[in-house]
Order: sequence, then structure tokens, then C-alpha cells
Amino acid sequence: MPKLKLPRIVEDVAPEPPRPVEPPARLLLGRREFLKALALVLAAVAAPVTGIRRAAARARGRFFTGPERATLEAFCDYIIPADADPSATALGAVHYIEGMLTALDGRVARIFAGGPFSGRAPFPDNSDGTPSRRRPRNFFKHFVPLTRLQDIRWRAELFGSASMPGVTDFNDAALGPLVGLRDVYRSGLATIEQVSIATTGKRFGELGTADQDRVFAKLPGAFQPDARRGGLRFHLLVIMHTLEGCFSVPEYGGNRKLGGWKMVGLEGDDQPLGYSIFSRATNAYNERADHPMSTPNPDEVAAPRPLTADGEMVQRLIVQLTGTFGE
Repeated sequence: MPKLKLPRIVEDVAPEPPRPVEPPARLLLGRREFLKALALVLAAVAAPVTGIRRAAARARGRFFTGPERATLEAFCDYIIPADADPSATALGAVHYIEGMLTALDGRVARIFAGGPFSGRAPFPDNSDGTPSRRRPRNFFKHFVPLTRLQDIRWRAELFGSASMPGVTDFNDAALGPLVGLRDVYRSGLATIEQVSIATTGKRFGELGTADQDRVFAKLPGAFQPDARRGGLRFHLLVIMHTLEGCFSVPEYGGNRKLGGWKMVGLEGDDQPLGYSIFSRATNAYNERADHPMSTPNPDEVAAPRPLTADGEMVQRLIVQLTGTFGE
């Protein structure tokens, strides 16, 4: 991503001023004030270009413009950075979020994955109580059509209650208007960039970890709690969606190559095989050696495994989000 170039300020000074020259306006602004003003100017100048970028994104079946995607990728990777395991972006978190925001754009809403099986686990062989070599088809990739009420609910969630006059009036009167997630993401990503430029003079994706920490520390004051979403501020909403994208079933667009499950030691969906298999030969259930049901957790043969560093981080994020919901 090219560096953000600050505009040159040219001073015209008369060769023989008849009276004392007023100091240039830039001398009256401190660095922070100048950067804040610059962010507003850049936003105004970029508005026509942003409209073109959004139209191009829609033509490609996408939602985010290039700059918006770059900001979101950097922010998701700030939440789950790459180390021995893939980053959030590499795991498909941004693809998951964009898929959620465009879930109603196609012929079938991509909200609820089908079932009951994904094909990642085989059928059991009940004749002898062992796994068979047969696998079911992946029904998860076929999404379930929404009911009328589900469609109303999700349209309000994505496009806002104002897009459905006469339908959501009762809830709006009691709870206040619901801003659609698409608008929440547009304005939220723009605010992250404004805070980043005002704080450091650079876009969020151009920053090192220390400067990203400085910007992140200012975000709670930059976003208002969303009363219709449990009081979540935007940056916490992105954390929640990033976790969903990294650790949900891959049919929703994230958890690429099951990397999220591998990161925290999850096997994922295990049906129709299960952990114990009924055997007609013995008229009893056989316990799988690799997943014994007689231990506290099916995949821990001897002693419980301690959480990995990634697992502890995810646990802290969940606790933080849970605490926010309770406020």
C-alpha cells in the first residue's frame, strides 16, 4: 500500500511587504490539529472516488472497496497476527465478514448452512463398531432458505430498520433505530483510519505493532456503544466477527483449510461418526481409541492438555466480549 503523502504547503511571500505579514495558517495548528484537519480534507476529496470504488466492488460481487478491505485486513491481523499459525486474514476472516454483509445479495440467503453432515467425518460401520470408508455429501454448503420473519430480521440487521418502514416501527419506537451492519462497517472502518491518521499520520495498515497499539487504545473513545447490539462498540464487534470467521465451519467463508480449528486444537464437526460406535457384533458401543469417552475430554487420552497461547488469547477475547454484553 503506498504511503500517505502529506500535501506540500507553499507560502507566497511578497518581496516588499507594506505591512507585517500574517503568519501562515499552518503555524497556528499543532501537529495533532493539523493531522485531524487533514483527515477531514482527505475524506471530502476521496468521496467521489469512494463511490466509484464501491460500484466496482459491487460489480465483482463484493462489498468492501480496496482501501476498506486493506483497513479491515490490517485490523483483523492485529487481533490475530501471524506467528507459527496463520493470521486472521489468512484464515479467511475478512472473506467471512464480507460474506455475512452480502449474505442476502444472492438468490439464496447465505445465513444458515444446511446439514446434518459436512462430509468431514465418515459414516460408522455398525457391523463391527469401526469407522467406515464411506462419507456423506457436504450438506453444509447448501444454505437453508429463510422464512419470511427470518428474512425481515436479517434485512434489518444488514440494511438497518430504516430500510423497512412500517415493519420495524414498533421495535424502533421501543429500542431506537437499528443501524445496518453494512453502514456500521463503512463508517467504522473510516473512523479507524481517521483515528490512525490523526494519531500517527499514517493509515492503520502501514503501522507497526507499537503504533497500532496506540491507535487501538483510542478506539473506545471514538465509537459509541451500539444499544441494539448489546452495547458493543465497533472495534469489539469486529473482534467478535473475526473470531467467528476464524473458528466457525468453513462453509461460511472463514476457517480456511480448517486452520482455525487446528490452531486451538479442535477437531470440528465429528458427525455422523461420533466418539463411540455401536457394534452389532458385540451388541455394545466401542470407544474410539483416539477419542476415549472415559476421559474428561474425548481427545485427551491421559491428562488434560493446557491451553495454547492462542487458545488463552481467544479465551481472553471471549471473556472481554461477554463482559461487554453484560454491561
